[in-house]
Amino acid sequence: SSDLPNDVIGRAIYLNGMFEADECRFVMSFLKPGMVFFDIGANLGQYTLLAAQQVGPTGKVHSFEPSDRMFKELTFNVTLNNFNDICQLNNWAVSDTVGTARLSCRQVGAEVFGSLGNQDWLDQYPVTGYKQVQTSTLDKYMSQQDIEKVDLIKMDIEGAELLALQGAQQLLAEPEAPVIVLEMADVNTQGLGYQAMETWDHLLTMGYQMYRFDQSGCICGLAKRPEDFTISQNLVAAKRIPV
Repeated sequence: SSDLPNDVIGRAIYLNGMFEADECRFVMSFLKPGMVFFDIGANLGQYTLLAAQQVGPTGKVHSFEPSDRMFKELTFNVTLNNFNDICQLNNWAVSDTVGTARLSCRQVGAEVFGSLGNQDWLDQYPVTGYKQVQTSTLDKYMSQQDIEKVDLIKMDIEGAELLALQGAQQLLAEPEAPVIVLEMADVNTQGLGYQAMETWDHLLTMGYQMYRFDQSGCICGLAKRPEDFTISQNLVAAKRIPV
């Protein structure tokens, strides 16, 4: 219907109240007042707003969104909800180096599929061009901002997960390393020239284990290592069972 929001995520929220309901429930049940949350690939800010609500004024939300249009929406939504004191918004892409990268652009509303890779598997939303964006690493950001601990990271960056994790070696090596919610999908990673299983293996070498969660957002056991990620999965990586 023409009354529906033109945005992929906006439409899902409008129709279902949430985009990725299971993941939202996990994030909301995990976050407690005073915690620190990183929203990597924040888009229009659904997770940023939910997290700000959960962590409250004693907590902090750091959001990262390289698309200029989505960053404007993110800023607008955070201001609208009076969360400016809780949220720190960053208009760049999280990666393994400080520099620049190409972000793929699609039609207005489909920014959720923007990627630092070359994949073009979505007939419905073809790539219309590329934009140069700034990149930096989580380790550099942690030291610049003097952040001591991150409790939870939500990462939705269309295949650049391994790059983001490689730029967070110090953060992930900590015994109190953050719990991470992330998508594993070969259609996304092949645009950057690797298999999603490499992200899984990288996390294991950093001392993480992979967990599944159910529709109520509860951890329901260790994830079994699949043959591949032809079928995408959202998983939780943690060093100890997340409560």
